[in-house]
Amino acid sequence: MRLFFSSRHPLRSAIFLGLLPIFFATAAGVISVVSGLSETQMLITQTLSFGISILLGLLLVAHSKLGFEAFGFRKPDPNSSHVVLYFLPLLVAELLPFLNGFDLSLSLSQVGLLFIFAAVVGINEELFFRGLMFKILQTKGVKYAIIASSLLFGIGHAFTALSGSDPLYVIILIIFAGLFGLICAEIVVLTKSIIPVIVWHGLHDFIANITLEAGTTLNMTLLMVQTLILCLYGVFLWRKLQFEKVESVA
Repeated sequence: MRLFFSSRHPLRSAIFLGLLPIFFATAAGVISVVSGLSETQMLITQTLSFGISILLGLLLVAHSKLGFEAFGFRKPDPNSSHVVLYFLPLLVAELLPFLNGFDLSLSLSQVGLLFIFAAVVGINEELFFRGLMFKILQTKGVKYAIIASSLLFGIGHAFTALSGSDPLYVIILIIFAGLFGLICAEIVVLTKSIIPVIVWHGLHDFIANITLEAGTTLNMTLLMVQTLILCLYGVFLWRKLQFEKVESVA
């Protein structure tokens, strides 16, 4: 596979790839602050930055000569729906934030922009973490790829979580991010596609952006319930992986 030095140092290559979307996110943030952009302008800048990141990721996929299907860009295995419980646990987890209420301060145009932004983020992060990174790490085994990519994903999102003020809330957010990455990787292996996790990722970010997230007891409780659901679902999927002895995502 023609992807940097992945065959000899897969973990090092994976870390490098994981830093690329973080670099673009950081660059967009710096540009927004230095230029004194408004909230809407910042969102547009971030969306464009992630779009450039996606193009870079697609170029890396093309450079590998393996084809896009090898990186999960194909329809999910039709026999996998019942194995992943038709994604119902994820649907339940994503409905919970609506109990916090909608952010009524958002205009219709802002909601539309947030939808585009969430879709771009979902494509960008899944392309790198469950596409390129996972494929590289898989050279050391599927289970290794699942665990390593999940840890790197959780660590990458820990910096965002650390901006919170409540220590308990920060800890739960970090655990949630790790579980999110774990389940995404498990779904990719079981369905042989990154399409479902792109949809979930984008939907999760969109819901988070249009619902209230005040530091209330209700918000903390909902996050804990979400984390518990992901934990149970992650264990369930892991048992399916062990049972089926899956060897490849491609």
